[in-house]
Amino acid sequence: MPDPDYGVYHHSSREDSERLRDLARVMFVEAFRKIGMDEDTNIRIVDIGSGLGFLTILCATYFRNSRITAIDTFADPSIADNSKERLMENLKMAGVYDRVTIVEADITKSIRVDEKFDLAVSNLVLHNTGRHRFDVYRNVWDILKCGNYFIDADGFMRKGISSILVDPFRRDMSKISNIFEPEFAMEPRDQKKNAAWRYILVGLRSKCSEV
Repeated sequence: MPDPDYGVYHHSSREDSERLRDLARVMFVEAFRKIGMDEDTNIRIVDIGSGLGFLTILCATYFRNSRITAIDTFADPSIADNSKERLMENLKMAGVYDRVTIVEADITKSIRVDEKFDLAVSNLVLHNTGRHRFDVYRNVWDILKCGNYFIDADGFMRKGISSILVDPFRRDMSKISNIFEPEFAMEPRDQKKNAAWRYILVGLRSKCSEV
Protein backbone atom coordinates (compact mmCIF):
# COMPACT_ATOMS: atom_id res chain seq x y z
CA MET A 1 0.00 0.00 0.00
CA PRO A 2 1.39 3.46 -0.90
CA ASP A 3 2.21 6.07 1.72
CA PRO A 4 -0.27 8.89 2.41
CA ASP A 5 0.05 11.93 0.15
CA TYR A 6 -0.31 15.14 2.17
CA GLY A 7 -0.25 17.45 -0.83
CA VAL A 8 1.59 20.64 -1.71
CA TYR A 9 1.23 23.86 0.27
CA HIS A 10 0.33 26.98 -1.68
CA HIS A 11 3.27 29.15 -2.78
CA SER A 12 5.46 26.05 -2.35
CA SER A 13 6.89 23.09 -4.23
CA ARG A 14 6.52 19.39 -3.46
CA GLU A 15 10.11 19.30 -2.19
CA ASP A 16 9.67 22.35 0.06
CA SER A 17 6.35 21.03 1.38
CA GLU A 18 7.94 17.72 2.35
CA ARG A 19 10.89 19.51 3.96
CA LEU A 20 8.54 21.64 6.05
CA ARG A 21 6.58 18.56 7.13
CA ASP A 22 9.82 16.86 8.16
CA LEU A 23 10.61 19.88 10.36
CA ALA A 24 7.06 19.91 11.73
CA ARG A 25 7.22 16.20 12.59
CA VAL A 26 10.32 16.68 14.73
CA MET A 27 8.98 19.80 16.42
CA PHE A 28 5.55 18.36 17.23
CA VAL A 29 7.03 15.18 18.73
CA GLU A 30 9.29 17.34 20.90
CA ALA A 31 6.25 19.39 21.92
CA PHE A 32 4.28 16.23 22.81
CA ARG A 33 7.12 15.22 25.12
CA LYS A 34 7.22 18.68 26.69
CA ILE A 35 3.56 18.63 27.74
CA GLY A 36 4.09 15.36 29.61
CA MET A 37 1.21 13.28 28.22
CA ASP A 38 1.99 9.56 28.13
CA GLU A 39 1.99 7.99 24.67
CA ASP A 40 -0.50 5.33 25.81
CA THR A 41 -2.91 7.81 27.38
CA ASN A 42 -6.52 7.53 26.25
CA ILE A 43 -7.11 11.12 25.14
CA ARG A 44 -9.30 13.09 22.76
CA ILE A 45 -7.45 15.35 20.33
CA VAL A 46 -8.78 17.92 17.87
CA ASP A 47 -6.83 18.83 14.73
CA ILE A 48 -7.75 22.37 13.68
CA GLY A 49 -7.63 22.59 9.88
CA SER A 50 -6.60 18.99 9.28
CA GLY A 51 -6.18 19.19 5.52
CA LEU A 52 -5.08 15.82 4.17
CA GLY A 53 -4.24 14.44 7.60
CA PHE A 54 -0.52 14.99 8.17
CA LEU A 55 -0.94 16.13 11.77
CA THR A 56 -3.95 13.89 12.46
CA ILE A 57 -1.90 10.83 11.52
CA LEU A 58 1.15 12.05 13.45
CA CYS A 59 -1.00 12.43 16.58
CA ALA A 60 -2.65 9.04 16.09
CA THR A 61 0.75 7.39 15.66
CA TYR A 62 2.32 9.06 18.70
CA PHE A 63 -0.68 8.78 21.04
CA ARG A 64 -1.59 5.17 20.32
CA ASN A 65 -4.89 5.12 22.25
CA SER A 66 -6.11 8.55 21.24
CA ARG A 67 -9.28 9.44 19.39
CA ILE A 68 -9.01 12.40 17.05
CA THR A 69 -11.47 14.84 15.54
CA ALA A 70 -10.21 16.31 12.26
CA ILE A 71 -11.88 19.61 11.37
CA ASP A 72 -11.63 21.30 7.96
CA THR A 73 -13.82 22.99 5.35
CA PHE A 74 -11.87 21.22 2.56
CA ALA A 75 -12.47 24.39 0.54
CA ASP A 76 -9.37 26.47 1.26
CA PRO A 77 -6.76 26.49 -1.54
CA SER A 78 -3.83 26.45 0.92
CA ILE A 79 -3.31 22.75 0.05
CA ALA A 80 -3.64 21.62 -3.54
CA ASP A 81 -6.51 19.16 -4.18
CA ASN A 82 -7.65 19.19 -0.55
CA SER A 83 -10.73 17.01 -0.05
CA LYS A 84 -12.51 14.91 2.55
CA GLU A 85 -12.20 11.88 0.29
CA ARG A 86 -8.41 12.19 0.05
CA LEU A 87 -8.18 12.63 3.82
CA MET A 88 -10.17 9.42 4.28
CA GLU A 89 -7.83 7.58 1.90
CA ASN A 90 -4.77 8.78 3.82
CA LEU A 91 -6.27 7.74 7.16
CA LYS A 92 -6.97 4.26 5.79
CA MET A 93 -3.42 3.97 4.38
CA ALA A 94 -2.03 4.91 7.80
CA GLY A 95 -4.28 2.41 9.58
CA VAL A 96 -5.93 5.00 11.84
CA TYR A 97 -9.25 5.56 10.06
CA ASP A 98 -11.33 3.93 12.81
CA ARG A 99 -9.94 6.34 15.44
CA VAL A 100 -10.69 9.56 13.57
CA THR A 101 -13.92 11.54 13.28
CA ILE A 102 -14.00 13.96 10.35
CA VAL A 103 -15.97 17.17 10.81
CA GLU A 104 -16.55 19.45 7.84
CA ALA A 105 -16.78 22.89 9.46
CA ASP A 106 -15.46 26.44 9.40
CA ILE A 107 -12.97 26.88 12.26
CA THR A 108 -13.55 30.64 12.32
CA LYS A 109 -17.11 29.93 13.50
CA SER A 110 -18.19 28.43 16.82
CA ILE A 111 -17.26 24.72 16.95
CA ARG A 112 -19.91 22.38 18.35
CA VAL A 113 -18.66 19.38 20.33
CA ASP A 114 -20.19 16.89 22.77
CA GLU A 115 -17.32 17.18 25.25
CA LYS A 116 -14.11 19.15 25.56
CA PHE A 117 -10.77 17.94 24.24
CA ASP A 118 -7.59 16.99 26.09
CA LEU A 119 -5.33 18.41 23.39
CA ALA A 120 -5.69 20.69 20.35
CA VAL A 121 -3.18 20.86 17.49
CA SER A 122 -2.80 22.81 14.27
CA ASN A 123 -0.16 23.24 11.58
CA LEU A 124 0.11 26.06 9.04
CA VAL A 125 -3.57 26.97 9.26
CA LEU A 126 -4.33 30.07 11.29
CA HIS A 127 -2.36 32.53 9.13
CA ASN A 128 -4.66 31.61 6.24
CA THR A 129 -7.64 33.02 8.15
CA GLY A 130 -6.18 36.53 8.42
CA ARG A 131 -7.65 38.57 11.25
CA HIS A 132 -10.14 35.78 11.89
CA ARG A 133 -7.28 33.78 13.43
CA PHE A 134 -8.18 35.41 16.75
CA ASP A 135 -11.69 33.95 16.38
CA VAL A 136 -10.03 30.56 15.87
CA TYR A 137 -7.95 30.93 19.04
CA ARG A 138 -11.16 31.74 20.92
CA ASN A 139 -13.02 28.78 19.40
CA VAL A 140 -10.20 26.40 20.32
CA TRP A 141 -10.15 27.74 23.89
CA ASP A 142 -13.91 27.10 24.10
CA ILE A 143 -13.52 23.39 23.27
CA LEU A 144 -10.30 22.68 25.20
CA LYS A 145 -10.24 21.41 28.77
CA CYS A 146 -9.12 23.85 31.45
CA GLY A 147 -5.33 23.95 31.76
CA ASN A 148 -4.70 21.78 28.69
CA TYR A 149 -2.64 22.60 25.61
CA PHE A 150 -3.14 23.99 22.14
CA ILE A 151 0.03 23.18 20.18
CA ASP A 152 0.03 25.46 17.16
CA ALA A 153 2.69 25.74 14.46
CA ASP A 154 2.26 28.52 11.96
CA GLY A 155 3.91 31.05 9.71
CA PHE A 156 4.41 34.58 10.98
CA MET A 157 5.11 37.17 8.30
CA ARG A 158 6.67 40.59 8.61
CA LYS A 159 5.01 43.10 6.31
CA GLY A 160 4.51 46.82 6.70
CA ILE A 161 6.06 49.27 9.14
CA SER A 162 4.23 47.89 12.20
CA SER A 163 5.81 44.42 11.83
CA ILE A 164 9.29 45.97 11.82
CA LEU A 165 8.59 47.66 15.14
CA VAL A 166 6.63 44.79 16.72
CA ASP A 167 7.44 41.11 16.12
CA PRO A 168 4.33 39.45 14.57
CA PHE A 169 4.62 36.38 16.81
CA ARG A 170 4.85 38.42 20.02
CA ARG A 171 2.00 40.64 18.84
CA ASP A 172 -0.31 37.66 18.33
CA MET A 173 0.63 36.13 21.68
CA SER A 174 -0.17 39.39 23.47
CA LYS A 175 -3.61 39.51 21.85
CA ILE A 176 -4.59 36.07 23.17
CA SER A 177 -3.01 36.43 26.62
CA ASN A 178 -6.47 36.64 28.21
CA ILE A 179 -7.23 33.02 27.28
CA PHE A 180 -3.87 31.30 26.68
CA GLU A 181 -0.47 31.27 28.38
CA PRO A 182 2.44 30.61 25.98
CA GLU A 183 4.60 28.06 27.84
CA PHE A 184 7.18 27.23 25.19
CA ALA A 185 8.05 28.04 21.59
CA MET A 186 10.44 26.54 19.07
CA GLU A 187 11.49 27.05 15.48
CA PRO A 188 13.91 25.38 13.03
CA ARG A 189 17.54 25.81 14.12
CA ASP A 190 18.63 27.26 10.77
CA GLN A 191 15.83 29.82 10.63
CA LYS A 192 16.91 33.45 10.86
CA LYS A 193 15.27 35.46 13.65
CA ASN A 194 14.76 38.44 11.35
CA ALA A 195 13.42 36.42 8.41
CA ALA A 196 10.43 37.87 6.56
CA TRP A 197 8.53 34.61 7.17
CA ARG A 198 9.14 32.50 10.27
CA TYR A 199 7.78 29.04 11.08
CA ILE A 200 7.17 28.86 14.83
CA LEU A 201 5.56 26.22 17.04
CA VAL A 202 4.07 27.40 20.33
CA GLY A 203 2.66 25.45 23.25
CA LEU A 204 -0.32 27.40 24.60
CA ARG A 205 -1.83 26.37 27.92
CA SER A 206 -5.50 27.29 28.21
CA LYS A 207 -6.51 29.50 31.10
CA CYS A 208 -9.43 28.21 33.15
CA SER A 209 -11.24 31.52 32.87
CA GLU A 210 -10.81 34.59 30.74
CA VAL A 211 -8.74 37.31 32.39
